[in-house]
Amino acid sequence: MAVVRCAFCNQPLPPEWLAGGGTATPCRVCGRTTQATLFPALLKDSAAKPPLLPADPPMEGDAACFYNPERRATKACHHCGVLISDLWAAQWGQETVCLKCLDHLRDKSKDTRFNSKRILWDNVVLGLGLAPIITLPLVIFYWIGFITAPTALILGLWHWNSPRSLVPRGRWRLVVGLLLSFLQIAGVLGFFLSLWFGWLK
Repeated sequence: MAVVRCAFCNQPLPPEWLAGGGTATPCRVCGRTTQATLFPALLKDSAAKPPLLPADPPMEGDAACFYNPERRATKACHHCGVLISDLWAAQWGQETVCLKCLDHLRDKSKDTRFNSKRILWDNVVLGLGLAPIITLPLVIFYWIGFITAPTALILGLWHWNSPRSLVPRGRWRLVVGLLLSFLQIAGVLGFFLSLWFGWLK
């Protein structure tokens, strides 16, 4: 039998409340009135049980499922190559994989399509490129460009082809960050070269 809880204190409501079709009744614990509309299937025990699957035993000459030999194999896994039935098959993009391989790909994070989060390297590169400009009024932070500019340049080039986001996203942040870091490095090199040639004179 299904259990319905009070919307205020989360305590189970009495069985007679369910039998009455969910009419308004006060909770035994907090005393507040709860009313809900119940579907008939909620009152049936069979609602929680999965439907029975049709039997599909392999006939003579048919291949049997690797994981469930009592069922006929209809597909082959693109990753491990075993023959599987429809119950053990999952469609992942253009590939058919068995549930074991699907679980393995998700747990080992070998497929980027399973990623629920990603590092936005373009934001990192842009932030590093902007850091010396943002902290420009603070004289004590002038040295930060010596660290952030080369770091942004290396990260930007290293992660140029890395997946940027789970949603469609352009490369403009990465390009701007790389351009800012390159200009900062060129400015620092130009400054030291001018000092060097000034000393030589």
